[in-house]
Amino acid sequence: MTPHISIIIPAHNEENYIRQTLHSIKNQTYQDFEVIVVTNGCTDKTEDILKKRENERVKHFTLPTANVSRARNYGASKAEGELLLFLDADTLLAQDALQKMKNEFSSEYTIATTTVAPDDATFPFTLAMRFKSFNLKTGLYKGCSGALLCRHPDFDAINGYDSELVVREHRKLILKLLEKGKYKCVDTAVTTSMRRLKNWGLGKVSYFWLQQWYKDKTGSLQNSSYEKVR
Repeated sequence: MTPHISIIIPAHNEENYIRQTLHSIKNQTYQDFEVIVVTNGCTDKTEDILKKRENERVKHFTLPTANVSRARNYGASKAEGELLLFLDADTLLAQDALQKMKNEFSSEYTIATTTVAPDDATFPFTLAMRFKSFNLKTGLYKGCSGALLCRHPDFDAINGYDSELVVREHRKLILKLLEKGKYKCVDTAVTTSMRRLKNWGLGKVSYFWLQQWYKDKTGSLQNSSYEKVR
């Protein structure tokens, strides 16, 4: 039976997070889905973890080189669902997330995300994620929480993610899909890792994303370097 939602997870050295992410999907109230995990350039135990969890609903594919956009595109090429949900490997879905996505993602919308909460309730992280959620919910900045939803035919029509981008790749996809319809922030939250904020500090992270915002506003969506934090 063809699933309604295909959840696509790119995973590069995510041994510390992928179990919890898959567990949050397994416990969804809405169960008409498949999971496609595309490991790319892994040198840790991520692939071993996934091999033990493969079944008729959870599919695992491997690419030799680390590239998040190519991994997402490859996962989409294997997906059977009408809706594609691109989910970061360190991001957990609320238990009712898929049900709300199904209910709220009507035909007027072509792209959707959610609000976001930190996996560490320390005040600076909570404040940062509340600020991000406010921008996503109001549409002041049409971005991604760590979960991004679109329709399979629309994704194919714009040729998916730009495979040369590893920073702001979501933003470019969103801008393309906004030419076809509206943006939606679904009334649910994901919980995502604060590892980058912990590693870089709030000041460095804020400065980095301010630079990306400025490039976006000035029409410069070329690639940027992006230090991996694991």
